Amino acid sequence: MPTLFITGAAGGLGLEFVRQYREAGWTIIAPTRADMDVTDRNSIEAYVAKLGDVAVDVLINNAGMRNATPQASQLGAFTAEGWMPTLATNVIGPALVTQAVLPLVRRGAQKKIVLLSSRLGSLAAGGGGNSGGGASSYYAYRVSKTAVNQLGRCLAIDLGPEGFICALLDPGWVRTPMGGAQAALTPEESVAKMRKVIAGLEATDNGRFISLDGETVPW
Repeated sequence: MPTLFITGAAGGLGLEFVRQYREAGWTIIAPTRADMDVTDRNSIEAYVAKLGDVAVDVLINNAGMRNATPQASQLGAFTAEGWMPTLATNVIGPALVTQAVLPLVRRGAQKKIVLLSSRLGSLAAGGGGNSGGGASSYYAYRVSKTAVNQLGRCLAIDLGPEGFICALLDPGWVRTPMGGAQAALTPEESVAKMRKVIAGLEATDNGRFISLDGETVPW
C-alpha cells in the first residue's frame, strides 16, 4: 500500500488525514513535535535518517499555526520576535521538511508533495468568507501563506522535470482550534475533499493552488 508522510498530525486536520488514510490502508509516517521539530533542520534530518530506505508516495506539509502572538497581528505592535514563530512554522518548516524527505519521495511511486496553504494567502481573493475580519487581519499568518505559495511554485519548477507533482491546497474554513467553532466545514469534510484532490493530481497540476473542489485559487 502507499505511504504517507505528514507533519502536524497531533490534532485538527493532520489527525483527520491520518485517520482517513489509515482507514484506506495506507502506511502512515506522522512524527509528533517531540519526534521532530519542523523548524529545526538537525531535528528533521535526524528523524528522517532513522527511517532508512522507506519510500514515501505523498508528503503533506500540514504543520502550521495562526498568529502566535498579538505582536504578529496588530499594526503598531509588530515585533520581529512576535512574527517569527508563525513564519518559521508555516514557511521555513515546509521548506526544511520537503528538503529532508525528498529522497524518500523520490523512491515513491506517486511523487506528490502537498503544501497546505489558505485562501487568506491569496492576494487576489483577499481571504473570502473565512477572512476572520478585515483585509488586514492575521498579518503574519496571511504573509506566511502567501510565502508558502511561492515556495510551492519554486519546488514545482525544480522538481517537475523529475516527475514530481507539487501542489498548494486550500483546506477551506474548518472547525478546528485554528479555524474556530463558526467555521463552515468539519475536519472530516475538508480532509475527504482534499484526499480526493490529492488522489487526482496529475502532471498538469504541478505548481497549482487548488481549492477543495479542485478549482484553481487565484494567486
